[in-house]
Amino acid sequence: MKNNHSIKRQTANTVTRLVLLSLIFTLAAGCGSPSPNAAVPSSTQPPSPANTAAPSPAQPVTPTTVATATLANVEATSLPSNILTGQHPFTSQSGNRHSLLFLPSNYGKDPAQKWPLILFLHGSGTSSSNTDTLLFEALPQILGFTPDFPFIVLSPQLTGKPGDEYWFQDKVEESVFSLLNEATAAYAVDTTRIYLTGVSIGGNGVWEYGLSHPERFAALVPVMGFVGDTTGFHVPADICDLKDKPIWAFHGAIDTIVPLEAEQSLVDALKACNGNIQFTVYPDGDHDISGKVYQDQELYAWMLAQSLK
Repeated sequence: MKNNHSIKRQTANTVTRLVLLSLIFTLAAGCGSPSPNAAVPSSTQPPSPANTAAPSPAQPVTPTTVATATLANVEATSLPSNILTGQHPFTSQSGNRHSLLFLPSNYGKDPAQKWPLILFLHGSGTSSSNTDTLLFEALPQILGFTPDFPFIVLSPQLTGKPGDEYWFQDKVEESVFSLLNEATAAYAVDTTRIYLTGVSIGGNGVWEYGLSHPERFAALVPVMGFVGDTTGFHVPADICDLKDKPIWAFHGAIDTIVPLEAEQSLVDALKACNGNIQFTVYPDGDHDISGKVYQDQELYAWMLAQSLK
């Protein structure tokens, strides 16, 4: 466990920053619930839902003007000789997986400081070969106008058209963890405080990666998550392997794409084996709750309180 005074101090700083963040959200349009008339690049428009139990991609969050600014391409080898803070493209040299990498504004000012890292898995609506489309997701969008966000954030991207790749595929999983390994080696990451979160099919990735790599993550935050495929949703037989892992799951009660029962069943199974899990359900939430989730400062304070032993 990390030094308790250090964690409490960083948690207090986080809450202060995120209170300010909440004020910013009240002024920034479109972060929580995108306008139905918002312009979305044709390449990221989700296809019509198929008549199966598989989830369709979430509608992208409407980006702000700041968040959609053109990003400079930076290779993994750019740091530490030339630190670029903020959010920028980052490409794995071994797994050839594109991503966005966010570094806080004061990253590197204290050479001894280690930073917590959030690994964010997007929904299928932003699958693309262009990392700019990731800015339609709530968390990367928030980072576009929150330069002092107190985490490093790594957001890998599925390539091709929506549905061409999924997080649970072996080749994708291998490349994502190669990317994570390169980022933790290249940057000042506190490897005891790496947190995994994702939305929709990214929420599915959280459950899948949590089960396959529990030793890598201090906590899991699935949003609109599930386990299953086109044959339907289910509870994996080894779900109780996660009973000691801190988990905070989120879902909308009226989600018609990934129904509440898909994640409720996972939560109930973990509670049955005394799992360390909490579940937030938005009574009026559909398949577009990510803006509410990622602007909640309590989530980040909770994350910082979790660490690997």
